[in-house]
Amino acid sequence: MTHWTLIFIAAAANVILNLCLRQTGKAVDPSSVGTLIVSLLTTPWAWVSGVSALVLVSAFVVAVRTYSLSLTYTAVTAIAMVALTAVSASLQYETVSGMRMAGLAFIVVGLAISAQAA
Repeated sequence: MTHWTLIFIAAAANVILNLCLRQTGKAVDPSSVGTLIVSLLTTPWAWVSGVSALVLVSAFVVAVRTYSLSLTYTAVTAIAMVALTAVSASLQYETVSGMRMAGLAFIVVGLAISAQAA
């Protein structure tokens, strides 16, 4: 697999992980340690989160074996941040202001510059 394929896999897994952790947080019962553990073990969102985390770590580790850690980390984080914002907005979990869109545009431009410099 190419470096960018691994980066996009890791970023997609990161987005899925964060969305599932959000749902896990809503589904668990934190009233005591015991109920928290039981609810984590019985909530499908927690299991999907675990699988997503495994995919994220696997793709990231394979990518950094031969490619720059700083570029790989920056790319995964930037792509995931932009994608998570887009997905969250489309699912109506949050709204995106003009300032936020400008910030995301700067992230994309920064990633493009970093990738060209590598």
